[in-house]
Amino acid sequence: MSEDTDDRQFVALIGDIRGSRELDDRSGVQEEFEQVVASLSDRVSSDSIASQFTVTTGDEFQVLLTDVTDAIDAAVAASDRFHPVGLRFGIGTGTLDTAINPDQTIGMDGPCFHRARDAIKAAQKEGAWIRVAGWSPAVDDHVNTMVDLVQCVREDWTDRQAQFARALSEEDTQTAVADRYDVAKSTVSESIDAGHVQEVRAVERSLGTVLRCSSDGETP
Repeated sequence: MSEDTDDRQFVALIGDIRGSRELDDRSGVQEEFEQVVASLSDRVSSDSIASQFTVTTGDEFQVLLTDVTDAIDAAVAASDRFHPVGLRFGIGTGTLDTAINPDQTIGMDGPCFHRARDAIKAAQKEGAWIRVAGWSPAVDDHVNTMVDLVQCVREDWTDRQAQFARALSEEDTQTAVADRYDVAKSTVSESIDAGHVQEVRAVERSLGTVLRCSSDGETP
């Protein structure tokens, strides 16, 4: 193990495009995917990024982080921007066996990456949005179950609901969202309520909190 990593715990996030081989405009979707991945570093604290967001193939990216809440935030932000094309994610925690390359994750290896890879394989097998691995079995199961509930709601969002949900995370107020799209505030409010957007956001925030507290040995 590298002297740079010792026994430090990291969080590896792997994301890819669901059903990419069946897409009509695969090259165009991959180009958009690269743009979305490039934007994620602005969503995450620079202190948390141990190794930068890296597109490893046209359909997949990896990043190494120190804070699991940032992994959840990145997965949510990428999914918001990539609607209606679906993404899936594997999140794994653990140590690192290789030296840290701050510029890209290619060539890095260790339990955190192995667990993230196992998690995304599980997501693919189960048709899931996110799978996590490496915390306790009870915590992993709890978070994965909550993810499935959120996924059920998110996948029913209309394009307009997804658009407003993303805008609300950027603008903070429904009035600002209404102004952005030149619609009545009631239109935004009704869409947000029908899509249970506020409830989805609350659960998404709690996922990172549960995982971080479990890592720190605290009670959420």
